[in-house]
Amino acid sequence: MLHRNLVHLYQGFGRAIWPLIGSSYAPCLKSSGAFLPHTQHSTADTLVIRNQYPLTANTTEPFSVGIHPWYVGGSQVPPCGWRQLSGGEALVPLAKHPNCWAIGECGLDKNITTPLPLQQEIFLKHIYLAETLELPIIIHCVKAYSEVLHLRKITKTKQLWILHGFRKNLKVAKECIAHNIALSFGKPLTYSPQLQEVYKSISPEYRFFESDDEEMSISKFTNFLIDKFAN
Repeated sequence: MLHRNLVHLYQGFGRAIWPLIGSSYAPCLKSSGAFLPHTQHSTADTLVIRNQYPLTANTTEPFSVGIHPWYVGGSQVPPCGWRQLSGGEALVPLAKHPNCWAIGECGLDKNITTPLPLQQEIFLKHIYLAETLELPIIIHCVKAYSEVLHLRKITKTKQLWILHGFRKNLKVAKECIAHNIALSFGKPLTYSPQLQEVYKSISPEYRFFESDDEEMSISKFTNFLIDKFAN
């Protein structure tokens, strides 16, 4: 989920999505972003964006929508594969919904059996949809960083891309940022020296945070960031 502070507008997003931080973050952490667990809700100074699946989307709160590469074939649960969406037609109305703030989670995963060319085909459809609607895109990437960077280059798209669950080194991080791809850090940031080096070395507007893989409260992540990086 995407967490936005209602103070600093980040122009890289097509719609008025806000670069992040809750009011309790230290000043040096301004413009950072966060993906938050499903137990979190929007407050007076933050906006929580929930990832939704096309056939089961709840549009009553701000959300992102897309087809995860795990479900591209349509044989898994939840039932939201590309075939079951009639070629993705069900995705477009949701993406145009006023509460939709981003496209995704979508992307490429080399650890699954779905052929990579099919994954790339569906990912490209998400990319062009995000570009058409001027929305950022949230990307699932497993062992496919070179392919994601290649698609960024050949599509020449302008909207911000956000890599979900970044765990690579500084060299890869710099390559991503050079192509206007932001990085989202999860709980490993709290114990990985390599990720902490990446975090400290990149510009704040390219930092996002997430905790959807492991429950972590906003306050706990905030306290860690302040204690570790505020000075």
